[in-house]
Amino acid sequence: MRHAAECPSVIAPYGALRSHRSPMHAARSVPPLRPALAWRALRRLALPWLLLALHAAGASAATLAGGPMAGPATAARVGVWLMTDAPAQVQLEYWPHGQPDAARRSAPVAASPERGHTARVDLDGLLAATRYAYRVLLDGTPVELGEVPAFTTAPADPAAPRELVIATGSCNYVPAPPYEVTQDSFGAGFEIFDTVAARRPNVMLWLGDSIYYGDDDLASADQAAARMHGRWATTRGFAPLQRLLRTGQHVAIWDDHDYGPNNSNRDFALKATALDLFRSYWANPSYGLPGLAGIFARVPLGDVELFLLDDRYHRDDDAAADPGRAMLGAAQLEWLKGALRDSLATFKLVANGSRMLSDRPSTETRGGEGWHNFPRERQAFLDWLAAERIDGVFFLSGDIHYTHLTERERPGTYPLTELTCSPLTARVHPRPFPVREVPGTLVTQHNFCTLEFSGPAGARLMRVAAWNATGTRLWQAEFPAARLRTP
Repeated sequence: MRHAAECPSVIAPYGALRSHRSPMHAARSVPPLRPALAWRALRRLALPWLLLALHAAGASAATLAGGPMAGPATAARVGVWLMTDAPAQVQLEYWPHGQPDAARRSAPVAASPERGHTARVDLDGLLAATRYAYRVLLDGTPVELGEVPAFTTAPADPAAPRELVIATGSCNYVPAPPYEVTQDSFGAGFEIFDTVAARRPNVMLWLGDSIYYGDDDLASADQAAARMHGRWATTRGFAPLQRLLRTGQHVAIWDDHDYGPNNSNRDFALKATALDLFRSYWANPSYGLPGLAGIFARVPLGDVELFLLDDRYHRDDDAAADPGRAMLGAAQLEWLKGALRDSLATFKLVANGSRMLSDRPSTETRGGEGWHNFPRERQAFLDWLAAERIDGVFFLSGDIHYTHLTERERPGTYPLTELTCSPLTARVHPRPFPVREVPGTLVTQHNFCTLEFSGPAGARLMRVAAWNATGTRLWQAEFPAARLRTP
């Protein structure tokens, strides 16, 4: 097909049409076209080509398929993730709330097929402790989202106490398109996402199993990467999830199902691919260390700090015979010890996919995955934690498809507590087996949890609560900072 630009009879100006002569015209004179008739002829010739060009442009224009989703903001910087359905140049236009005349525009970032049309746009030079509104532009065209997304930067003092709400949960199963839910579906109750969003958390902490790779996704080595990408895109583009993605700031760890197959460990052949995909679909501030791969990272949130752990990339088999088997590995544990020792945070939240403080139900029963299957590594860390007199430590985990608090007494110092929060939408465990459960905290339905921080310096308080899918509070527990302090 020829385009209008290739057709001189269509685009030539009126004067050129009038002066044009073919060999047939050389022998006799032809009266010139009147201007009005020539203009109508030109319009009739050009209109079909113009319509074809507009149709082609519209058919190839990218649209927003997922997000936008802000990562954790510092005082001056934030990263925002999004996904399109076709290649596009992505930009953000952003301004302090209520000041649209002060809008700035980011440099363009390509959403390319090689990364599943995902993009991360980093905004720098922001004002501290400021709420920003923003909008997405695809190839220069603004995307209308209804409610304008926003994020708030951290205070200039990185350790300053502030009012903060963290929502958290794990185990989100979204069925493949057309997203049909039946009585036997493994995933259901997707209204929970809007319920979480309605609480307006400052941060949403995803505790692993945010997607579920299927067996078919991992079966063929030459097609696995594309299918794993497809699983992420299917889940992240799920319509009921979008409002939550656009609310607050998001940070994540993984567990087995968004890393690889069920109960997978360091022997998973595609773990480097899994790590690359995890980085493509989240906006965490960092992933591992130079020379030490993984997803572990620190996320400061004022006088609250998150210590994100990677319980898969370096993990031995839970059932291995070697008594020196490890879940985190020596290098990651040294990083964690150094981070906890250096932290000035009042509350130090250690987040891991598998449970950390629970024990086996009996000596004969392994009791599922968890740090209890790596007793030497765990005990050495707990001994170190007590010897170093690290205050404010509180553990978070997911994985097991029911929720409860675990408490572990320690002679001469404060007891350790772990919140295990699960599941968001995956099937609830039919036979829960909590060990060291805090009475009254077992939840066996779809749920999410919140950690709310309040109070002035010196009298800070953390309230932990579990909520069902419709927003009813199921229980609440209070942890004054003094309760997490070495005597």
